[in-house]
Amino acid sequence: MMKKYSGKPSKQRKRHFSAPFHKKHSLMSAHLAASLRGKINARSLPLRKGDKVRIMRGDFKDYEGEITKVDLKAIQVYVDGAVVEKADGTRIEYPIHPSNIEIIDINRKDEMRDKAIERKGE
Repeated sequence: MMKKYSGKPSKQRKRHFSAPFHKKHSLMSAHLAASLRGKINARSLPLRKGDKVRIMRGDFKDYEGEITKVDLKAIQVYVDGAVVEKADGTRIEYPIHPSNIEIIDINRKDEMRDKAIERKGE
């Protein structure tokens, strides 16, 4: 039986970075905090602008803030307050990969997302 895709690392990276946006959306998922896991009955959810998150790895470890921007093309999120200062003094937001983030509070303003979360909880 033939494999459906290559195991070659370069081709895997190519599939990952050139994936269509509807598939990249699932790559933008992050784990839920233990307090939310029991309520929602799910382990992870796709990240959205407005979610409150805790950064688990990197220079901003243990920092909590709100997601200000979600970049599907680069598979990165930007958290309010996670900024670095350039040599000329300007401050820029620091991109963070979703695997290094934990969701501590969910933005429920979107009705479709709220219904999807309720379906998971059933």
